[in-house]
Amino acid sequence: MKKGIIITLLILIIIGSSAYFLNKSRENEDVISISDDIYLVIGDKLFIEDNPVILEEDNIYISFDILKENIDSNLFYDIEEEMVIFTDKERVSRFKVEEKKGTTNHKEFFINYPIKRIEDKIYIPDEILNLLYDLDMDYFEDTNAVIMDKPNSKYVQGEVIMEGGDIRVNFDKKSPMVLKDLPVGTVVAVFEEYENWYKVSTIDGIIGYMEKKYLKINLARDIYKVEDEPVEKEIKNKDRISLTWDYTHGKMVSAEGIEPIYGINVVSPTWFSITDEKGNIFDKGNYEYVSKYKSLGYEIWPLLDNSFDPDITYELLASSKSREKLIEKIFNIYKDYNVDGLNLDFENVYLKDKDLLTQFVRELYPVFKERGMIVSMDISPISTSENWSLSFDRRRLSETIDYLILMAYDQHWATSPVAGSVAQYTWVEKGIQGVLEEVPNEKLVLAVPFYTRLWKLEEIDGEAKISSQALSMEIANQFIEENQIELEWDEESGQYFGETTKEGIVYKIWLEDANSIELKSSLVNKYNLAGIASWRKGFETEEIWPVISNMIKLN
Repeated sequence: MKKGIIITLLILIIIGSSAYFLNKSRENEDVISISDDIYLVIGDKLFIEDNPVILEEDNIYISFDILKENIDSNLFYDIEEEMVIFTDKERVSRFKVEEKKGTTNHKEFFINYPIKRIEDKIYIPDEILNLLYDLDMDYFEDTNAVIMDKPNSKYVQGEVIMEGGDIRVNFDKKSPMVLKDLPVGTVVAVFEEYENWYKVSTIDGIIGYMEKKYLKINLARDIYKVEDEPVEKEIKNKDRISLTWDYTHGKMVSAEGIEPIYGINVVSPTWFSITDEKGNIFDKGNYEYVSKYKSLGYEIWPLLDNSFDPDITYELLASSKSREKLIEKIFNIYKDYNVDGLNLDFENVYLKDKDLLTQFVRELYPVFKERGMIVSMDISPISTSENWSLSFDRRRLSETIDYLILMAYDQHWATSPVAGSVAQYTWVEKGIQGVLEEVPNEKLVLAVPFYTRLWKLEEIDGEAKISSQALSMEIANQFIEENQIELEWDEESGQYFGETTKEGIVYKIWLEDANSIELKSSLVNKYNLAGIASWRKGFETEEIWPVISNMIKLN
């Protein structure tokens, strides 16, 4: 019995001695500073190296690289022209380095403190940041910390409940202290949990790790950041889009023959083409055309293309000045015609210019939006083609535009090495599914073809040759009737297929008609898309418009 008491006493003495020496050891520990220089805190991230922030004349300057990585991934810097460009859905703002002025949507204004270049790094002053972003920014002289965060950011709070609570560099008792013995009642922000530790921050920018036992957490709330309560999106009874492209070859000198089109609410005449690296635009428009269609209740979104020339496109997009001039020129033309929107058809763009294309759209959109115009853009299905598919950053484009129109045709194109459908139903559906991984359904419009390819397979000088020509629905029906072709329904393509042989030449056709268009139109309902478009007006038969309208319930 005595032996047991002695052992217990020895254990208590050892524990007490250990606690004494541990406390003595902690009391003798030095507290290190997070940084001898000014540093930056964004949320739970600490930025110390490479001069992330500079304080000059009571102005705070934040590194462009830090801002782009942590605040706005779309912030753009033109190295050649030393121009910083900010874009969102309402504004495109430009600021030249070291100049005390800027522009928003092409309107000039003056600033007190310009963007600076310091040791080959770009720094943006808080004056400009406060114009561009909704941020809270404070400098704490005692800690030398600049704290930046979004307004009303909420974090889980921890309250110190016992003495001896220190903040350390890492979640390890042997790691250096950055703050010693926080007073009971001190409130800290709690970010993350690591075994017996929390990652915390004080109000003045001391970030580190604190043992859990020293903190009381509101357990009714999640650890990590507390988001604001989700707000239900306003549901608008918005009509689906039903757009048709009206192909115009040359200058439209007359607007005769304009009549109502059943089930259509948007007409997109193919009026404008950028013709050279100077940004000259071939204008085929007609004022009377706009007036007549508007009087019938239609919106007009004329198409603008890049002549499908990748070199012209590069020359125009590579420079922020040339983009700005081009956007101004486009806007003035569209404003002059008093149209309702713009349809961009930029195709055959170099893969290396992918980000420049996105930046061009980001800079263009706010200018048109300010006047109340809709901006839509045509995209292709996802494929391995660099110039015709991979050059579209569909995800980022969808973030800054009203609608993306998926051109779900030319599965087998004019010079395809094999004959096949222009738009097989299963191929169209697969294309929609792929794009919906990057684009929200409420911004995606499905474009269907009104044309059919007639394939011609023959042998010339012992060599197999294949060619095709595009036919309107009416011309295709005439060919089928004149050649007495028997059609069979093809489940996979969702089309009638027929073939015939004349004078040793094989003709094949996958027919686009009311049946195939009805099937493809149903995909708008299946995937709850924003609407439907069609290439092109004049290639359809008269029963097509009611088929589309009735399927997507436009009227």
